[in-house]
Amino acid sequence: MKSKEPGTIRQLFAFVGESNGKMRLSIFLAVLGELFGMGPFLMVAVLADALYQGTATPTLVLFLCGGAAVCQIIKMLLTWRSSLMSHKTSFTILKNIREAITDRMAKVPMGIMLETPTGAFKNLIVDNVAKLEDSMAHFMPELPSNIAAPLCSILLIFLLDWRMGLAALVTIPLGTLFFAAMMRGYGPRMENYMRSANEMNSTLVEYVNGIQVIKAFNRSAASYGKYADSVRYFHDSTMAWWSQCWLWNAAARAVLPSTLLGTLPVGAWLYMEGSLSLHVFLVALVVPLGFIAPLMKVSEAMEQVSMIKGNLEQVTTFLKTPELVRPTEPAELGDRCYQFEDVHFAYNESEVLHGISFQTQPGTMTAIVGASGSGKSTIAKLMAGFWDVTSGTVRFGGQDIRNIPFGQLMDEISYVAQDNFLFDKSIRENIRMGIPDASDGEVEAAAKAANCHDFIMQLEQGYDTMAGDAGDRLSGGERQRITIARAILKQASVIILDEATAYADPENEALIQQAISKLVAGKSLIVVAHRLNTIRNADQILVVANGEIVGRGIQKELLQNCPLYRKMWQDYAGSIEGGTEDV
Repeated sequence: MKSKEPGTIRQLFAFVGESNGKMRLSIFLAVLGELFGMGPFLMVAVLADALYQGTATPTLVLFLCGGAAVCQIIKMLLTWRSSLMSHKTSFTILKNIREAITDRMAKVPMGIMLETPTGAFKNLIVDNVAKLEDSMAHFMPELPSNIAAPLCSILLIFLLDWRMGLAALVTIPLGTLFFAAMMRGYGPRMENYMRSANEMNSTLVEYVNGIQVIKAFNRSAASYGKYADSVRYFHDSTMAWWSQCWLWNAAARAVLPSTLLGTLPVGAWLYMEGSLSLHVFLVALVVPLGFIAPLMKVSEAMEQVSMIKGNLEQVTTFLKTPELVRPTEPAELGDRCYQFEDVHFAYNESEVLHGISFQTQPGTMTAIVGASGSGKSTIAKLMAGFWDVTSGTVRFGGQDIRNIPFGQLMDEISYVAQDNFLFDKSIRENIRMGIPDASDGEVEAAAKAANCHDFIMQLEQGYDTMAGDAGDRLSGGERQRITIARAILKQASVIILDEATAYADPENEALIQQAISKLVAGKSLIVVAHRLNTIRNADQILVVANGEIVGRGIQKELLQNCPLYRKMWQDYAGSIEGGTEDV
């Protein structure tokens, strides 16, 4: 039997955490405030009765007026305190939601993070979560209080005269029907609205991030057209949403507060026939006016529920993303080498690796080559534990990689990708990420080994120079040498270079190769390469095509026995100026 999803309110309270008591107190204070807010209307009822009975005195009038004022002041103080506590609680909920998202980001397969557009996470963490705050801060304490006030008012009228009680309720079913008509299909329309908003935001982030490429290739019109289309889609979705519900919304807001439509004619008729006293008639006219505002807020709260639900669903959907399950106890590791045993792997049910089997040896270099999309980078990411295999086994140090805590595995591996990220911190701090407590001398020694010390010292502030947003103050080759310095500082037993020289020019490539030779001394090296001269001396070369290993061996063997590798080498040699490479 399929388990029922928890309601929106329950989902919200799941994130309240340590502020659970504050939220409950906020709700109690809000309810109490609304009850005190009914005080002035009760005072009016008492005054009307006194006037009718002829017992009103100046002292009584002053007392009732003072009582009404005191009730209003108490309501104001209670509402202020409730609102303050609810806003604090809302920010606690937002903090807990964001922490849950970032915690899940650290636990889900890295491949999912790499495949998801940056704009999508920006929408999730910033926009969707931020939209929850105002709704939560007002919705959670105000909904119970706005229900309590009308209920108490209606109960009072029923106690005075049940007929007038029914008359006061006449507009509520009609207004509720209008509101129900507005809410019909509200959820799907809301989802479409939010989808269009997310698409617009993602396109905007893409447009801003890619503005340099867009201008360089004169694609401003096409790229802006894509953004304009997403804005138009958002506009159309918003207008469709509002056009379908505005009439019903306006009708509900017009009918719900019109309690006099019932109480005035019914009360007048009953009074004229003598079955209703004047003071009860007046009370029945005045008291319902006190629950008009709360009743309208109840209708608004139902809209807020849909808003909260729409934003919260996107959060909970991501939080349900299956995480990589790893043990917490360290595993006993043998020789630091890999064993792939009939490994199959699929992206979104589309298999990209088919029965991959090979083994590396400690202290050797294994190269993985192949055409773009052949699956070679996927193999490297499986080695780094970014994904779990669909079937088969990846072993490291004699252990199934799934039985090794992720932290322990990362301590053993330095993974250098072609577009390794640099933070907007100093170059020193970016290198120090390899070992957070490394001394300045150790950082500079790693930089020297990576052949980046000289260019760093030529910068205006040397090692204290800020790398910029994603390292954009540095060239691609400079960024790569810094990431290699970071890997050298880490001193891992296995180095995985996933096309680490892809963006380097020939001069930088030579420097990177020198850095790599220092990096891998006495360590196991895994190289995913597109420039074959960098792996010609590898102890083992794996040739991958269409998710399968079609050749393995050293350079000499593959040139003789693997037609695909031979063609790759010939194509590479022919692309070099003069075509002087010996094939």
